Amino acid sequence: MVGSIFVVMAITYAVYYSFSVFFVALLEEFGWSRAATAGVFSVFVAVIGLGGVVGGGLIDRLGPARVIPAGGVLLAMGLFACSRVTQLWEFYLYFGIVCGLSLALAGWVPGVTVVSRWFSARQGQAIGVASAGIGLGIVLFVPLSQQLISGIGWRSAYLVLAAISLLGIAPQAALLLVGRPEEVGMRVDGVRQGERASVHGKPKPVREVVDQRWASHPWTVPDALRTSRFWLLFGALGTAVLTHQMIFVHQAAYLVDGGYDKMLAASVVGFVGLLSMLGKVLWGEVGDRLGRERGFTLGNGVLILSIGLLVLTRVVPSLELVLLYTLVFALGYAATPPLLSTASADIFQGRSFGAIYGLICIGQGLGSAFGAWVAGYIFDSTSSYLPAFAVGAASAVLSITALWLAAPRKVRRVARTPS
Repeated sequence: MVGSIFVVMAITYAVYYSFSVFFVALLEEFGWSRAATAGVFSVFVAVIGLGGVVGGGLIDRLGPARVIPAGGVLLAMGLFACSRVTQLWEFYLYFGIVCGLSLALAGWVPGVTVVSRWFSARQGQAIGVASAGIGLGIVLFVPLSQQLISGIGWRSAYLVLAAISLLGIAPQAALLLVGRPEEVGMRVDGVRQGERASVHGKPKPVREVVDQRWASHPWTVPDALRTSRFWLLFGALGTAVLTHQMIFVHQAAYLVDGGYDKMLAASVVGFVGLLSMLGKVLWGEVGDRLGRERGFTLGNGVLILSIGLLVLTRVVPSLELVLLYTLVFALGYAATPPLLSTASADIFQGRSFGAIYGLICIGQGLGSAFGAWVAGYIFDSTSSYLPAFAVGAASAVLSITALWLAAPRKVRRVARTPS
């Protein structure tokens, strides 16, 4: 199950993060403003966020074997249509809406919903491994997209991505037929019915319930919406990804404006993906050991440091500084996916978790949309990205604060007990 979601994440988020290199190509061909063009990505992530409610709910009702492959087919259709774009409104429709809906069905919310059903004590590690697929997609397909754009043009590059999406995601139906561990006589974390969860006499990880009343409540969407914890998670995710997507969408343009080579700028995005693969597994393990809040605070501190390094690449131009920025940003960005998703599961785990998490991820869509757009707007207004980067750093601090107030550690926490 984790391997299948890993592959799906790799393909869907290859499309997600390759926008930054298509962004530069489309600006050059059509001369659209940066704010208007970045607005396409804003619509895209907003649709993913809003549609995640539907995607998570459909996973709860229909199972992953039907929902995720359908998202792959829709993604291929949207990318094919993108290859025919001649007007800005068409790009909004095909990429922003159609591709956005496809990721609502085959992206982050469905993937986390599936994996969270199979893991408890090792949930952070499992989601970290599955989300590392995003990094693989970035490192393989973002530089590939730039090479295709340079070699055969951006229209043909979109056709290649469409074919990869169709052939890579639709066949996952065969691996996603079993929706829950109970269907094959297992419990979470791969333990068969009647077995103990210990391994060779070593202390076993268990997810300890701190607030029994909260944890035993059969959470539904209406119940969750009436809690402050839901809205704090919503805000934590929204402010975190505001910073991520601001940087992801505009870092290539920022580096190119500073005189760096386009292929180097595209490679930065790819290396972020490669390095974040290890980072997501690492942060998942950190969250399981130290707690979600502590891990997330460390991760966002690293993210803020990376923003300072990105600014310095223009003050002290050097390849070494760009590479250092890439390493630090990858590590900081990698903290959010495993830690906030597991924090959400700590608080609202249950049969309706897919729909509840989908609603939380509306915050992700809104934060991503605003972050991508506001950086373009600030640049168009001031001819500088520096005020935008300051907004991004402040947003990361707000995200840390919101998660500490949500306090998943006061509902469930991972402990190790003797076998």
